Amino acid sequence: MIDTSYTEHMIELVASARQELAEAQTIHAQDAAEVARLSDRINDCRDRQAAITGRRLSGKSTPEDAAEYAALSGDISVLDGLLADARATAAASSPERQRSALAHAESALKDAQAQAEFDLIVAHAREVEAAYVAALDRVWREARALGHKRTFGECYSIAEPIMAACRQNFWEVTQ
Repeated sequence: MIDTSYTEHMIELVASARQELAEAQTIHAQDAAEVARLSDRINDCRDRQAAITGRRLSGKSTPEDAAEYAALSGDISVLDGLLADARATAAASSPERQRSALAHAESALKDAQAQAEFDLIVAHAREVEAAYVAALDRVWREARALGHKRTFGECYSIAEPIMAACRQNFWEVTQ
């Protein structure tokens, strides 16, 4: 029986890494949305200031325009500070660590699956080998029953690739 617990563990690890990445991406998207919202507010304030400047240059400004312009300058200053903080928060919440962890987990899962497939091939080879050994045992018993008593090789010649693998600990089938 093949032990699949490591592969199952890796599947769980990949699922967990995907969940962590999704959560990190959600947080980062919220942080990026806050950066965009603050940028939009700053741009709105600057547009309003530009409109006041335009009215003033065309001689159509009102006394309230000067007070609004000054207030907008203060708003922009505060919003610039908030925007810097929001950008730092968005940069800190970047999901790169989670993305890297997922890639590592997926790679480890791929390796575990390849090893599991190899283990199945080896298990099958062991089953075939056991049947082969049983068949060779039967050949020897029958040969002895027929009076062949000297060597097994006189009764049955083992295929050269198998013999070469035994002698050289190397497998290469040439056909």
